[in-house]
Amino acid sequence: MKFSIVTPCLNAASHIEETVTSVTEQSALRNAGASLEHIICDGGSTDATVEILRRIEKPHLRIVSQPDDGMYEALARGLRIASGDVIAYLNAGDYLHPHAFAVVQELMDAHPEIRWLTGYEAIYNSSGAAVRFILPYRFRRRLLRCAAYGRFLPFVQQESTFWRRELMERVDFGQLSRLRLAGDYYLWRCFAESADLHIVSAHLGGFRLHAGQLSENQAEYLREMQSLASAPGAVDFALMLCDKILWYAPPLAKKWANRRGLHLYDHHAGRWG
Repeated sequence: MKFSIVTPCLNAASHIEETVTSVTEQSALRNAGASLEHIICDGGSTDATVEILRRIEKPHLRIVSQPDDGMYEALARGLRIASGDVIAYLNAGDYLHPHAFAVVQELMDAHPEIRWLTGYEAIYNSSGAAVRFILPYRFRRRLLRCAAYGRFLPFVQQESTFWRRELMERVDFGQLSRLRLAGDYYLWRCFAESADLHIVSAHLGGFRLHAGQLSENQAEYLREMQSLASAPGAVDFALMLCDKILWYAPPLAKKWANRRGLHLYDHHAGRWG
């Protein structure tokens, strides 16, 4: 399985090497169970970002450095050229868990119906320590379309989400390029038109909190997200209420209520259920 990871960045000298290292040091790559292309789309950094990247000089690393009109124009540029079987994007400063590729490959090989997959919501503090883990309960396609996640229920964590390349056929890269804050939601809405988001009880990646992030402007993010969404109806609100309770249930209760979409590890069988 070939993985394509896209990292849009600008003046990320203080974070870029740690992010690249988290991608490079995947156990599935060391074991030759997977291959990688890591596409770095730099927006014309004026600090040492590009110099750091060129110093790393890995064969799988592809650096595209040119001015752009924002993060999602850079992301769209990288996604257009991604050639992997499975794709994800990771911003500078965020990390993948060392076994992320191995878990994703095992799940997708065992369950061909999985077209996109997410893991634990993981948050790191500014020092890089993991400070919060939440196992998602469920991401319903109809609730993704009406932007329930992030407004009424927890977000889909982008750093923990991987998808098969075929889902990119539904993405309008021109529209993605024009977005300023909610490009991740736009991708999820596109994917939800044709596929269910599966959940695995594994740490795949995480979001690192640090000053100056685009995500700090949450009010503007939600406004842009709503502009892309359909209006929720009475059934949607009822589902949100029921699901909100289950988001705080124990893992086995979540599995009972989402048998096909939530994958827990069975230690006796030695596989994901």
